[in-house]
Amino acid sequence: MFCSHHEKVSIHLKIYEMIHWANSKNTSISRSLMAGLACGIVAAVLNVAYGYFYRKATAFTGATLLEPLIMFVAFPLLFVIAGLIFFEMTDSIKKGGLMFTLLFLLIMGAAMVINLNSAEGGKEGLLLGIIIITGFLISFLLPFLATHAKIFTDKEEFTESA
Repeated sequence: MFCSHHEKVSIHLKIYEMIHWANSKNTSISRSLMAGLACGIVAAVLNVAYGYFYRKATAFTGATLLEPLIMFVAFPLLFVIAGLIFFEMTDSIKKGGLMFTLLFLLIMGAAMVINLNSAEGGKEGLLLGIIIITGFLISFLLPFLATHAKIFTDKEEFTESA
């Protein structure tokens, strides 16, 4: 029932290690999530602007599924999921950031090929632009924001890095 002094120290050390591990992981995952959310908002704005100008230039009226409201919900959610994937890849794979970028560039290329082979009715240009914008933001902006030393840092990290 009663612990010796050595057992108490060992328990306190284990608790300290668990808290320290959770804090360090939490910071990394929170950075990845915040980077994903920020990139998702940027992607939504850019894709809505691209869609607006594409529709004006081509008089395209189809693909109402890609309305701004859906974009402002779907893209931040997609990018938050991509942020989680980025965190897991960088946390568990050596050179995970590079692997993440290559993976999403490959996915973007495959989506472009599939879009060009299957899209009809004038929406291939609209979808192609959205795929390119989204692919480059996931591949390059998300890793940059998630790993930048002074973006999305808490007070402790900022003082440690300064």
